[in-house]
Amino acid sequence: MNEERKDEVQELYDKCNKISNYSDLLFLVNIAISFILIFNFKYRDIFVVTSLLLNIGYVILVNVNEIYFNNLAENERRKSLLKESFDVNTTLRDTNKYYNNEAEPSIEKLGLNCYESAFFTNKVVNKMLPKNIFKICILVILYVILMINIENMDLLLVITQTLFSAEILFYFIKLCYYKFQLDKVCREFQNIFLVVGLKNKDANVLILDATMDYECLKSYCKILTSSKIFFKNNEAWSKEWNKILNKIKKKQDKDNNE
Repeated sequence: MNEERKDEVQELYDKCNKISNYSDLLFLVNIAISFILIFNFKYRDIFVVTSLLLNIGYVILVNVNEIYFNNLAENERRKSLLKESFDVNTTLRDTNKYYNNEAEPSIEKLGLNCYESAFFTNKVVNKMLPKNIFKICILVILYVILMINIENMDLLLVITQTLFSAEILFYFIKLCYYKFQLDKVCREFQNIFLVVGLKNKDANVLILDATMDYECLKSYCKILTSSKIFFKNNEAWSKEWNKILNKIKKKQDKDNNE
């Protein structure tokens, strides 16, 4: 097998992130228009209609990205997980050395690969949360300003539906839930590899259980993590992950010598 690191699945995530950037742009433009609507001017109705259209476009982009493009990327990532865990060609996309461990093809390697994925995903989500909290705070502040300055209740209703669409609020709730569950999954893997140990007769079952928890969590939440954040912090996080791998190796060596 070629020892060069390859990850053609990343191309699918890059497309998802590009669409996500477009939807973020629509969101920012919509916020700007909402500020403009504080003032009375001749073509105000046009801006109201524009705001509604932008909101519709935002919802469409977010949902198409989540339902189709992100799902496609996640399906290929699951196939590549199996490919690198068991050395079986489950996908035509070339992936090699995506995961940083030297275990032989086995359920143990599947667990290590999945643990690594959950570890890095958790790190990225930690960085994503402050940005989304900031976004919600801006929305609340903007809405308070609009409530004070706009007397037309019909217009205020339109702006309320625009700023606090179910998509925006539900995404934030999902992100918080995702973070909470990722912590739980990482603790599961930590317990398997660093406490229970692979010599335990139930180790393989526990690995499969934790792996299914992680994959089901991703499938349910459909949270697109930021590739920009990942690549920016990859070097530092890789050092942390290597320390965890060293602890796992020491635990295995200790168990083998007993």
